[in-house]
Amino acid sequence: MTHRLADLPAGEAAGHRDELLALCAQAFCGAPWHEPPRGAVRTVDRLLDSADRRDDFTAVAALDADGALLGFAAGWTDTVLTGAEPAFELAELVVAPGHQGLGIGRGLHDALLAAAAPGPALLMTLDVPELTGRYARWGWTVADRRRPGREEREYVVMRRER
Repeated sequence: MTHRLADLPAGEAAGHRDELLALCAQAFCGAPWHEPPRGAVRTVDRLLDSADRRDDFTAVAALDADGALLGFAAGWTDTVLTGAEPAFELAELVVAPGHQGLGIGRGLHDALLAAAAPGPALLMTLDVPELTGRYARWGWTVADRRRPGREEREYVVMRRER
């Protein structure tokens, strides 16, 4: 399957809400996330809120030959994961389940980090080998472990110098 990567400007993100919701619902309902559909709504609403209010919101979309959304990655500079030091947060990286394992995620990852300002990058993900191993292969290291809010699952904060 052929795909292309395209910037998803902050001003256009809201126009893709339905596609983003469908993609997140598909991607997060299965392993390892097992999220209910409302998880997709929270994810997309957080993304669109960030697109509206952050000057450095950066997003990249993977599209098929017909322009259908296969995946996306988004991030911005923040201090939430560090507590003080500004760092680029890779906030979302999502690929439709039927298109995973084809290099789309790695392409989105690399394009997003290339578009971000230089400096450290952080992400937070479930502490499961499937995810931490993938990010470790892509140059990330575990910096911290957390259990945010009322969450029952353990998460890791991973860091990558750029």
